[in-house]
Amino acid sequence: MRVLRPTPMPAPSLVRWPTALLAALLLLAIPVGSAAGQAGTAPGSEAPRQGEKPAVTGERYMVSSSHPIVNEAMVEVLEAGGNAVDAMITAVILQPVVEPHMSTIAGGTGGLIYMAETDELIYLDAELNLSRSTGASGITSGGRIGVPGTIRGLAETAERYGTLEWHEYLEPAIQVANDGFPMYSYLYYYIMEGRERLSAHPGSREIFLSGGVAPEVGETFRQPELAATLRRLADEGPEYFYTGDWAREFVDRVNETGGNLSLDELSEYQVRWVEPVRFEYRGHPIASAPPASNAGVLIGMILNILEPFDLEAMGHYTESPEALLLIRQAYDQAQNHISRFVGDPRTMDVPVDLLLSKDYAAHLAGIIDGSTQRVDLRSGQALPERAAAPAQRPDRGSEVQDTDTNHLVLVDEEGNWVSMTHTVYGSTFATGLTVGGVGVNSGNGFSGVRVGEGRRVITPFPATMVLDDDGRPRVAIGSPGMSSRAVAMALINLLGYGMELHEAVHAPRFQGYGPGDEVVAESRFDIQALDELQAWDVSYRLVSGYDQSMGSLHAVTIDRESGLLTGVADARRTGFAAGR
Repeated sequence: MRVLRPTPMPAPSLVRWPTALLAALLLLAIPVGSAAGQAGTAPGSEAPRQGEKPAVTGERYMVSSSHPIVNEAMVEVLEAGGNAVDAMITAVILQPVVEPHMSTIAGGTGGLIYMAETDELIYLDAELNLSRSTGASGITSGGRIGVPGTIRGLAETAERYGTLEWHEYLEPAIQVANDGFPMYSYLYYYIMEGRERLSAHPGSREIFLSGGVAPEVGETFRQPELAATLRRLADEGPEYFYTGDWAREFVDRVNETGGNLSLDELSEYQVRWVEPVRFEYRGHPIASAPPASNAGVLIGMILNILEPFDLEAMGHYTESPEALLLIRQAYDQAQNHISRFVGDPRTMDVPVDLLLSKDYAAHLAGIIDGSTQRVDLRSGQALPERAAAPAQRPDRGSEVQDTDTNHLVLVDEEGNWVSMTHTVYGSTFATGLTVGGVGVNSGNGFSGVRVGEGRRVITPFPATMVLDDDGRPRVAIGSPGMSSRAVAMALINLLGYGMELHEAVHAPRFQGYGPGDEVVAESRFDIQALDELQAWDVSYRLVSGYDQSMGSLHAVTIDRESGLLTGVADARRTGFAAGR
């Protein structure tokens, strides 16, 4: 195991990007591989945008992220001989520079890592710790801010599985922060959306609203203070964030804005390495995120409940109201259970084996199909024969998920796989506070949180892999936003309806929660089928055809016979896949 030591930054060993190239990379997302079905075609160039993008194929490696500069950095690491873990660490540090509204290195990260040489599949839990101050506070208050885990998590991951020196992981982020990139419309929108939080803190105003206005779209956006902080993190090593000058400034700034954080809480933060939860759906082994994430249990429960039903015979849920209501009830049952029974395993006994057992799923499926007594989850009263079990809506913390998260999926030439989530938590730009140019977190809790110092926040981090019978990954998938539900719906399409990966990711989605018993559906649903929901006294509401509130999946799959990799990025946000 390598030991990460602070070392002065020498001349970069990776290729240094000219400023002009950085500008071009932002404006032109470059899928390095060929579009699916067009092998041999010269790579095209497309601006970052919402809307459906083709799948990308490659034989050596594949990456998928929400930003072209991040893709380019991952590709460069892989081309220079780094592995998937090296590329992931580089990306997690770089991504908050170009997407500061989504994530931060002062936040949390968690995901699945598979190392081919040792056949090891493990889950990294470097999520936020609740602090003494974390709790209900004003939206800009330091009382919301928890103990960040990202940097220590990345450092331990580099020691275990990486091949680069610590400073090399930071070089792309330092350069982009220093040289800048053209402001783009998506970031501009979220600066304006988060202006109340950003305006509350002088440092943030100077960065994002200098002179009282946001940088115009196309204007070069530089972050020299962030670049300087990243340089010190590169030179002094990961502990700069936990015991060094940045840590001391972080504690002071949090407490000045209403928090109650201590240096001891930072220095004592511990990364967890956890076995993933495992289950099967229609004979397909699946591994997913374990508690304190509630995503793996939620996804597994949904798929287990649905397994006895012949979805293909019922018709696709976008065209069949019966299938839609069935899936919706499976979601309701699973969500109700994780809201009550899944939390930080250090503070409660999480009955994972029971919740993921086929016998318990059969009981819940029986409630849905009527072979077991069907009841209203809210009242406990028996339902009429044709009535759909209405949703038991949990607290809004578990229902509403903002745009404050990034997800990465990577596969390298050696057969190593990574599916990793990292986030700022809470609302866009969190509380709006920046420390040394670094945006900090907003430890808004989801259901299952037991408030207390040192306890993990509960999140729907959804890193998931479908495995071959020999345990090697065949599909890696994850999402921000409506994360675990988006992953479950994609797996229903992929494994339940037999769709190809690209089709499974882009099929219309719905949410089961809303005012009353409302279904919120993307406008690509069959309207006549939605109208038929009235027979079950269920209303619906339409949103855009590719609505970002429905998550934004990144996924890679491999054809074991040919070795061909296929990468997909969701149309609902601005991502692309890239491979070779």
